[in-house]
Amino acid sequence: MVGKNFSTKNGHLLGFPFFSVSFAGRMSEKKKKHGFWFNFGRVMASIGIALLLVILFVYLSVPTYSFKEPRPFSGEYLYNPYQDMHPNQWKKYHFHCHSRRYFGLTNGRKSTESTIDSVYQALGYDHYGISDYMGINMHSSEKEGFIPAYEHGYGLFRKTHQICIGAEKVYWPDFIFVQNLNMKQHMINKLGERCRFVMPAHASFTKGYQVNDMALLSNYRLLEVVNPYGNAIEHWDMALSNGHRVYALGDDDTHDITKANEVCRNLTMVNTPDLNPEHIYEALDKGLCYAVEFDNWYHHPMTLAEKVEQAQKLPHLTRAELVGDTLFVETSNDKMQQVKFIGQDGQVLKTDDLVPIAYYVIQPEDHYVRTEINVNGLQHFYLNPVTRHATPEPVDQRLDVVNKAQTYMYWFVYIVAFAALAWYLFKKAKEKKQQTSED
Repeated sequence: MVGKNFSTKNGHLLGFPFFSVSFAGRMSEKKKKHGFWFNFGRVMASIGIALLLVILFVYLSVPTYSFKEPRPFSGEYLYNPYQDMHPNQWKKYHFHCHSRRYFGLTNGRKSTESTIDSVYQALGYDHYGISDYMGINMHSSEKEGFIPAYEHGYGLFRKTHQICIGAEKVYWPDFIFVQNLNMKQHMINKLGERCRFVMPAHASFTKGYQVNDMALLSNYRLLEVVNPYGNAIEHWDMALSNGHRVYALGDDDTHDITKANEVCRNLTMVNTPDLNPEHIYEALDKGLCYAVEFDNWYHHPMTLAEKVEQAQKLPHLTRAELVGDTLFVETSNDKMQQVKFIGQDGQVLKTDDLVPIAYYVIQPEDHYVRTEINVNGLQHFYLNPVTRHATPEPVDQRLDVVNKAQTYMYWFVYIVAFAALAWYLFKKAKEKKQQTSED
């Protein structure tokens, strides 16, 4: 029973020419569609493998460090960073603020540069640094006091980030997942070569920096001690107790400039005659600055208008002077609500309440003495420490040393392992190709 509807010619069903053409067309389109997604998948997989190899290279290329035993501050000389302070030369500074960048993916939200300008100018700041993630914002770069800065770090979990102050360009490598002590020290070293100050940021936030890390990490001067996402007081005392001359900064870490609770939470007072960046760097390096917790939002929430009013009459440090072995502290307030003198391991050495002048006699066993001032129940000052040294000018200890033998041994193992893996994959691919040709 062979009819014309079922006869064939040249492989087509003669009785169904439209069906045949339509069917062939659909098959062709399907092949093209599948081919596109297959090729797209191959491209994406290749990109993913390339990124993974780059990340792996960054992780495996870190040298192995040996860390010397830290030594607490010691010696007959006391170094007071405020000894040459001028009480009428304090400037309001802020180094950590985010603008809208990468289509808002980096959490800049509504923070345009012009809005940032209007808010911080109303608050009377002398400098408000925009420190975008992995990018130097050149807004206001034409001004004399411009200080370039950015926040370094891709990490999404532990957030082991750093603020790079006085940076000329971005250093792109980073350890985007977890970091060990070697990696943290290595990144501090690499960033320190490319900016004036590398400052561990929000150290207590997501525990990017562990408190115990600060005993061994060195080669940095500044620490973001006061941050709205969590103060790093324990980190600071751990560093100081192990002989690291580290000075405190306070920042807002602003992400949404339109919210009153994200601005003027914290700031840094810098003692300088003008806004020349070199003078600012010199003051920060000497410790001629102090961190201010301006507004504890959870206990004393303020509107932006109230903050502007408070900022205009913000008290300031007028004296932090060593007379012999006695440290005297005063502010522009008639009385300070509470003053704490704090020493080794964060121990409170003395507390004075409701006094116009506070003092502490530094004992021979005191390695360092720092001061916390509750000025008026609203603002708190975190003064940099008086430290002991063997010479009149302080000498900083450096604990990290590259262990070359161990580093080269690890790199040799990595190279051999990669070579073996490449040889195995090549061998498997060759066997598969040979089997396919035989089939």
